[in-house]
Amino acid sequence: MDRTADWEVSVTDITLDNRRAKLAASVYGVADAEPVLFLHGMSQSRDTWEEIALRLMSRHQVWTLDFRGHGHSDRASSYDFAGYVSDAETVLEAIGRPTIIVGHSLGGCVAGVLAQGGHANVRAVFLEDPPWYLGEPGEWEKSAFPRLFSIVSTQQAIWQRETAPLSKYLEFVSNSPSPMGGIASDHFGSRHLLSNASALQRQDGSCWGNVLSSGNDLATIATGREFLCPARIIHADSRFGAALLEGHEARLRKTNPKAEIIHYIGSGHRPHAARAFEQRFVADLEGFVSTVLSP
Repeated sequence: MDRTADWEVSVTDITLDNRRAKLAASVYGVADAEPVLFLHGMSQSRDTWEEIALRLMSRHQVWTLDFRGHGHSDRASSYDFAGYVSDAETVLEAIGRPTIIVGHSLGGCVAGVLAQGGHANVRAVFLEDPPWYLGEPGEWEKSAFPRLFSIVSTQQAIWQRETAPLSKYLEFVSNSPSPMGGIASDHFGSRHLLSNASALQRQDGSCWGNVLSSGNDLATIATGREFLCPARIIHADSRFGAALLEGHEARLRKTNPKAEIIHYIGSGHRPHAARAFEQRFVADLEGFVSTVLSP
């Protein structure tokens, strides 16, 4: 069946209700295709997945979500990890059938926890550099995130009080030093930089509260439990700001001997958006999806 005429125009923004909190989501592709759900990281939004969603929508029904306090979703009274998991579960309920979940950073941790639970609608997970162990004592401080989050949240708070224009955020994210060398605009295209800037402008600054000091937002993750579905994990380079640190891979392999871990040497924390790695990321994702869905 030729679906070209359908998928070229089939992108719909929807609103989901999670205990009276309105969650913004987008659905790409045709209704009867196999579903893939994308979950973003802290201070990002569903917009970060736009290019990948457009590429997959001819063969899959693609869902993207704004977590609470991010993008166009409602703000919440608190931002604990269980709340983000609940947001993802709300989307899974709306999809209503087995789904492959792709998660970056915070979204990767949410996907990983869902993979541990034996949820009937979690078919497989593709985890992009999840900070899986950073909620454990002493691990958060070893990472690049305490300093990064402190700088970003401080500047964000100032500009949100001043109702600064988007151009301020864009200049900030474009010229920020990159762990990969140079500045962010050396590694990320203009569309991704604009997406990042817009997400920072919209994000509820209260989201930072549970992670700024010690990463304790992640402390509830039972890191010793196994994933109960197929899993592929993208391991960014620890020299360039990765969330999986030295020793974490060995622990993951011990707990999840069937999971596949792929190294992205030279990559920072967001390979899906980096010019040097985005094509490889899509190829690895498409290969994983194809394998999972093979009879």
